[in-house]
Amino acid sequence: MTNLRKVTHGPFAASLSTDQANDSLVWSLAVKCTAPPEQLRLRCLHDAGFARPIEELKSEEIVLWLAKVAPPGDGPDTLRVEQAMQVLDAKETDRMARFLHIEDRMGYLAAHAGARLLLGAIAGRAADGLRFEQSALGKPVLVDAPAELDFSLSHARGAVAVAAAHMPIGVDIEPLRHISDMDAMSEIALAAEERRELAKAPATLRPRLFLRYWTLKEAILKAAGVGFTIPPDTLIVDAGSSPSVLAVPAALGSTAQWRVIASAT
Repeated sequence: MTNLRKVTHGPFAASLSTDQANDSLVWSLAVKCTAPPEQLRLRCLHDAGFARPIEELKSEEIVLWLAKVAPPGDGPDTLRVEQAMQVLDAKETDRMARFLHIEDRMGYLAAHAGARLLLGAIAGRAADGLRFEQSALGKPVLVDAPAELDFSLSHARGAVAVAAAHMPIGVDIEPLRHISDMDAMSEIALAAEERRELAKAPATLRPRLFLRYWTLKEAILKAAGVGFTIPPDTLIVDAGSSPSVLAVPAALGSTAQWRVIASAT
């Protein structure tokens, strides 16, 4: 806990618009629903409910909060450490303390506090009073959630994403970066046709394309609540400018049930 005590107050997670996030982050959303893609609406939040009220979540709407940990300066759209710490429960605080690196601890804090604040604002309940349980395969579920409210969160290397909808939802986020073992990871995560598409891309664009494949697949598996019990190379997605799901194992239903949204290419 020594490192954690060094960051006990002050701003630490700055909200990002999708345009701001596109410069340095890759994120993807997946929902399972019957609504036509054109009826789904994505609402990117200025904050996770800690600075202003959140409008009612409509049945075919997705809300998304993106943030970057440890920003310079302060502002109304920046989550503060003391505010975030107040809403975590004892189990979450204990798990956060187990991270070795302060950046990972702060990412966990931002994502879990952000999820609590967002869900509390949507459900009209106190964020620190929300209770969660896990599905059989480990997906967190809000106890007594209203109207099939589902949520998902992700944090990686200082990047944070929280999403919610009245349908099964998954979100994943990764910082854009050089990936030294991309070929080895591609063999595990990508189907043969996806690897061919990746190989055709210019070398400078391959990290972003690979991370689009990765985040799209993880978002789908999170929404399904199965995690990596289903090998990601058994999913096939189009990771282009208008991403879509091309093939899924029978355990995930049909491709017609899946909708995906991703950051700009």
